[in-house]
Amino acid sequence: MMNWLKIIAALTMLSFFSNANAQGYCDSSGASEDGDGVITFTGDESAIGDCAFAPDEYTIKIYKMALCTTAPTRPTPTDTYDVSSCVDVINSPDGQDVNLAAGSEMILSDVTRPANGSYSYGYILMANTFGIKAKKEFTNTMHTYNAGPSGTYCWTRDATDYSSEAENWDPAGTTLVECGGAGGTAGTYTEILDNFDTNDYQEDGIPVTGGTISADLITNSNGLVVTAPLIADRLFGVQTFTTPVVVTTGSSLFTVSFGVNQASSMWMTSGGVPANEYQVYAIGSGPFSTFMSVE
Repeated sequence: MMNWLKIIAALTMLSFFSNANAQGYCDSSGASEDGDGVITFTGDESAIGDCAFAPDEYTIKIYKMALCTTAPTRPTPTDTYDVSSCVDVINSPDGQDVNLAAGSEMILSDVTRPANGSYSYGYILMANTFGIKAKKEFTNTMHTYNAGPSGTYCWTRDATDYSSEAENWDPAGTTLVECGGAGGTAGTYTEILDNFDTNDYQEDGIPVTGGTISADLITNSNGLVVTAPLIADRLFGVQTFTTPVVVTTGSSLFTVSFGVNQASSMWMTSGGVPANEYQVYAIGSGPFSTFMSVE
């Protein structure tokens, strides 16, 4: 059964074999992305909505992935999660690194075929680290935060930081991004997701293609939701499927597709030097979604 599960990273949930280019997904107030993947910002930075797009690489570490007949009980700061209604599809104690570059396919190990049945829920237990490599072109002149290099391209640099610290970027810290000309080379920014926002360690009912997801930042040692930054080392996510995953005797391939079209975003400010310009201090992580099917 080692080849029973296939992982596909796709730009959209409806196109499993999309081209690897991340194009046309940054579309919000004050931001747009054309068919060549070039982004245009208009107006003040503070008025621009969330500009999310697919990174060139998006690496995660998966420990468990399972299908469930009833909804798993999510963890709280005082009680761990309950997944007794679930059957493992992947159980990898040491974790498996997966690069969700758009359009890629891979076969994972430590795979078990679930019993025949109908599954309306799924969960994933993964590391709360995200390896992001991205380079984007703009029609605007973009500035590396606080008097750094400028140009119409920005790219990730080799760096590691907690999301809580990156949100309050200190120019004395490690540079997470650089802007400049077309010749810039992207490195890998490893983001440690230790909060979703200030004092926010749980997310509920996020709509994605194929259902809704919730996410909880926990520690592996006790499975409890953290209550402070710099503590979490796991991400526990539950997806409610719009259409149940049905496994039958004839099922031979289980496909998990990851939607990464919004898996990174520009982190900007209008402060710094020069003032009131597009100052970029990071290209950070955004949400990904999953779609499971059986053939």
